[in-house]
Amino acid sequence: MWKKIKYYVSVAAALTRLAIQSQMEYPFMLIGHVLANCVQWVVGFATIKFVVDSFGSLGGWGYESMAFLYGMSVLSHGLVVVFFIQTWYMPYCVIEGEYDMFLLRPMGVLFQFLFEDFNLIGITDMIPGLMVFFYGCAKVHLTVNFANTAMILFTLTGATLIRGAVWIFCGSLSFWTKSTANFTDMVGELFERVSMYPLTIYPKWTQVLFTFFLPLAWITFYPVKDILGMEGSVIPVPMAVISLGVGVVMFALSCGLFRVGMYRYESAGS
Repeated sequence: MWKKIKYYVSVAAALTRLAIQSQMEYPFMLIGHVLANCVQWVVGFATIKFVVDSFGSLGGWGYESMAFLYGMSVLSHGLVVVFFIQTWYMPYCVIEGEYDMFLLRPMGVLFQFLFEDFNLIGITDMIPGLMVFFYGCAKVHLTVNFANTAMILFTLTGATLIRGAVWIFCGSLSFWTKSTANFTDMVGELFERVSMYPLTIYPKWTQVLFTFFLPLAWITFYPVKDILGMEGSVIPVPMAVISLGVGVVMFALSCGLFRVGMYRYESAGS
């Protein structure tokens, strides 16, 4: 068992190293992404600050807590772009038969697919996220201790798995639709609208939808609310732990859907 795990880890490390080396061949592209992403996310945060300054709060959340929420959201966005951006192109892999190469190897197809294209450029999304996150930590006077650090790590891990699971789920639908159409833009908009703003600004039915049926609210809203000690939490289990659990379950389900979809895979020309 441990020998097999060690083997998979070594293969993942080798694939990641090769992906990073290939992307470092174009350093100026990386620098360009750093500048562009910093401008994009900082301008987005400045817009939120303008709205909060103009109207006082958003759904009962002030500027300080919004800064922390926004930083956590951008950080999880950066992580999912690093590890799961290749899922955006799953429909093309189905239509063009690119999974044939993975099927010839004695390893899981999804494992190979996810680790073949480690996206170094995604780290550029995390730079402005870290800036806003640490700024938000200072504004809310977050105490640096083991409990808060663990809750933040649980939240980021759960958020990354939730985001990745949704992308894998959407990409896996191409096994049935046989179409290159994907829902990347729509899903990206949903992630931004739900994770960067308090869920309380939406109608009750929307809050129920994003809590139980499409649980995107667990990306940031509930765990951040718990970390900041805001009123309204009646569950004895830390929200960050629940967020991690939701992420694990959703990721497992999406992987299961991918495996079922592979039985419908018809190679090139499908």
